[in-house]
Amino acid sequence: MGDPAQLTWIRRHEQRVVPWRNGGGSTRQVAIAPPDGGLGTGFAWRVSVAGVAADGPFSALPGIDRSLWLLRGAGMDLDLDGELVRLDRPLQRLDFAGERRVSARLLDGPTEDLNVMVCRARAAANAAVHTIREGEQHHVALPAGEQHLLLALTGTAILFGGVLGSGDALLVSGAGSGELLAADGRCTFLSASFALRQPPAGS
Repeated sequence: MGDPAQLTWIRRHEQRVVPWRNGGGSTRQVAIAPPDGGLGTGFAWRVSVAGVAADGPFSALPGIDRSLWLLRGAGMDLDLDGELVRLDRPLQRLDFAGERRVSARLLDGPTEDLNVMVCRARAAANAAVHTIREGEQHHVALPAGEQHLLLALTGTAILFGGVLGSGDALLVSGAGSGELLAADGRCTFLSASFALRQPPAGS
């Protein structure tokens, strides 16, 4: 028998909110590994929610693979090194490398988006957003050797005997499984697993 999974509940009010350096928005850091990874690029993985308040460039993040979902607002047009992408559908996803030069033009006012970032040299991510209706369940499998983050985006969910309200997250380390139950209307949530890469010998 392996060690039991370790559960860390991260409530919405505990999550740090910081303004962007260019003043174009703010970021709410949901979870980061290691915990002292900071808001630069000293992390293996990071999950955050960003509010985009004005047109302008995204920060350059060399070595980081990014996944972005539109949560709220009319959306934005993104210029990725000259490739134009319109993000205007709820929960629409976009994956891109942090080295790319990205600038945003808002379509109709501020937007909010979900971000999953991994340092490709240190971790790999498997992330998806799901929606279940009240009373439905979603099976959560937790492989050994990985970290798993569940973030309630809307609605309320019950998992491992605890309640996730909108904006709350649960970080699970270790193997196990459970059933996530939508307890209050429709529940939309992020399910993300992170496999940490071993550093090369002698590094």
